[in-house]
Amino acid sequence: MRICFFNRSYWPDFGATGQLLTELAEDLVARHGCQVSVVCGLSPGGGRPAAGGRGLVRREWRNGVEILRAAGTTLPTGRFAARACNYLTYFFSACLAGYRVHPPDIVVALTDPPIIGLAGLWTVRRARARFVFLCQDVFPEVARLLEDFQSGAVNAALQRVSRFIIRRSDRIIALGETMRDRLIVTKGADPEKVSVIHNWSDCAAIVPADKRNPFSLANGLAEPFVVMHSGNVGLSQNLDTLLDAVAALRGQPDIAVAIVGDGAKRAALERRARAEGLANVRFLPYQPRGGLTQSFASADVFVVSLTRGLAGYIVPSKLYGILAAGRPYVAAVEAPSEVATITTTYDCGLLVTPGDPDALAAAILRLKGDPDLARRLGVNARRAALDFDRPLQVEKYARVFRELITEAGGGPGRARRLKRAFDVALSGLGLVGSLPLWALIALLIKLGDGGPVFYGQERVGLGGRRFRGWKFRSMVPDSDRRFGPLQAAEDDARITRVGRLLRATAMDELPQLWNIFVGDMSFVGPRALAPAEIEVEGSGLAVPLEKVPGYEVRHRVRPGLTGVAQIYARRDLPRRQKFRFDLLYIKKQTFWLDLRLVALSFWITLRGRWEARGRKV
Repeated sequence: MRICFFNRSYWPDFGATGQLLTELAEDLVARHGCQVSVVCGLSPGGGRPAAGGRGLVRREWRNGVEILRAAGTTLPTGRFAARACNYLTYFFSACLAGYRVHPPDIVVALTDPPIIGLAGLWTVRRARARFVFLCQDVFPEVARLLEDFQSGAVNAALQRVSRFIIRRSDRIIALGETMRDRLIVTKGADPEKVSVIHNWSDCAAIVPADKRNPFSLANGLAEPFVVMHSGNVGLSQNLDTLLDAVAALRGQPDIAVAIVGDGAKRAALERRARAEGLANVRFLPYQPRGGLTQSFASADVFVVSLTRGLAGYIVPSKLYGILAAGRPYVAAVEAPSEVATITTTYDCGLLVTPGDPDALAAAILRLKGDPDLARRLGVNARRAALDFDRPLQVEKYARVFRELITEAGGGPGRARRLKRAFDVALSGLGLVGSLPLWALIALLIKLGDGGPVFYGQERVGLGGRRFRGWKFRSMVPDSDRRFGPLQAAEDDARITRVGRLLRATAMDELPQLWNIFVGDMSFVGPRALAPAEIEVEGSGLAVPLEKVPGYEVRHRVRPGLTGVAQIYARRDLPRRQKFRFDLLYIKKQTFWLDLRLVALSFWITLRGRWEARGRKV
């Protein structure tokens, strides 16, 4: 896949959005074999790396990613006029850069600046690509934070741009369920197009560590109880409430507050801390990625805050680093928000009302006075981080992109429509015509051992999407729980007497006609496998199927009730060898091949040869 990202912030920016995009782009190259280009700006935060070429667009490469730096102003961002100038000059250069990119399959636009999606759509039109809108922030709601500029006309224009970009998107990525709801309700996003993928932290790079370390010792944080904010010191965090809480804690001289990072509010907060004599507040610069383990470990408790009214419009990405570091935190956020949901689901922090300094101070004192509670929350935080680890979240992006490629190019459009029409018609007839047989099979299963009639299991389908596949039960009850998801073998003790007859004639798979009818499956395609299915190598090592190189190619088409591997491969052939048959079908698939495989499947069923260990036809 060729993927092109549009976002002003990218390496070597210290900002969270730029760092996350850098990790995503580089992992798509290194782990998923994609060809990735990024149209970004000249970064004042990290300097201007040497770039090839001259003019408005400069090309360079880093870790396999093509970087096109669109020239623009880099004025200090303290005032709205300067920020607007930086945004607009980058935007016009980015439109030009879109012509310098090799035509991509997928264009992904983020929200820095909020109009950059228009440049992405310009490239989509030229390349006839698919378009993904990745909402790191939702505008114009976030623009209302600006303290030096408010304009109803500008906000109305941003609202129109936002709705236009969302309407033209083939897929929309939201950073959480609350953001997903906001996009649907306030922006008119199609629910079917919105996918939720959380931000992440790299659990291999940020790990729990001792508080006494070179960073804490160098900054005087090794001895006191440290309350830390780490990340952007901007308009959305409402850090004035943190300073209010610090003022309320003046009687606690052993508490130190560390504000680590930079942003639009830092200078004002420093002036206020000096004016009010808050000597226990320390402002420290951004820390490089390699030093985050030590800086995070220096904190006893973190503060995660968000201005009231922004839940679902911004998601504090700093939370994921805190989770990875295994530290407890106090979240001053509204109840319907991603941070609140993670906090309550994993029991890894304390929630307080945003904008309430007394509640924030009380929560800090509670964690200071109860080390066992702080330790338990920290352990739970690290466990939560593993569910949002970098490889897992990047895989979700790759899955979305594969789905879009499949939808766009899984064979000629007319052939795809013909195949789907055939599936719906034949499965519908099959469901109606086989109802008496369903009743007979259900009776035999019940008389056999009294267990459940149907067996449902999670399966992986088109684009890696999971669905529940149904069969008539042919094995003893609870076989997965008792034996694991193992491939059936000859004389398998798990198979019931009724089950042997059902499997030999493939009658156990009749309920999958419903999966075909609703679009989870097709009549012909690679077999639908469970996510946890494994194969055993000659060494006896159990290998998850997704670890087999190239195995994700199977997800480019809908899984099938029958297929080349099911008909022509020996039943006991290892799955990675059956994968070759799947590849052959994916490359050669035609509607006429499907008809032939369906006809052969009926012939095998009539002969009762599905359980044969040798040739079936």
